[in-house]
Amino acid sequence: MNLVHRTNYWGRCIDPSSRDKEVPFPVIWTQCAYRHGGCCRGFGCRAVSVLNSDFVNDFDGRWRLYKISENAGYSDGHYFYKFVALPAGMRGNGKRSCSRRGWTYLGDFSARNAVQELRSLLKPYQRGDYSDYDINHIHIGLMFDDLAA
Repeated sequence: MNLVHRTNYWGRCIDPSSRDKEVPFPVIWTQCAYRHGGCCRGFGCRAVSVLNSDFVNDFDGRWRLYKISENAGYSDGHYFYKFVALPAGMRGNGKRSCSRRGWTYLGDFSARNAVQELRSLLKPYQRGDYSDYDINHIHIGLMFDDLAA
């Protein structure tokens, strides 16, 4: 699995976005994909990979993954899932606060092994062809200060 941020921005540092009504803090949106380009190319022509080292650079510790929402797509078998990952111990964003928002806690993962551990946590959210992220669109908002591009 790859984590990819798609953008039309060609600078060296990607800032988080606060334009999502379901997430009350700025995040950098990523797509899970088996190929480098991601699943939803409409978000931009540039694909920036997110690596374990990016998690470590932002917060070298335990992270938490929450499911925000899921929706069936217009085509048969297409599903869209939205998640958020944030450092464990964030004041005002603990398990209780996130539960009050209607988010489902899925588990913790290590910054040093983030991509691999996220893959395991997300496995139940793949339907149909389990290897196809074009059918199972999985987007994760990362609570990063920024992302080196």
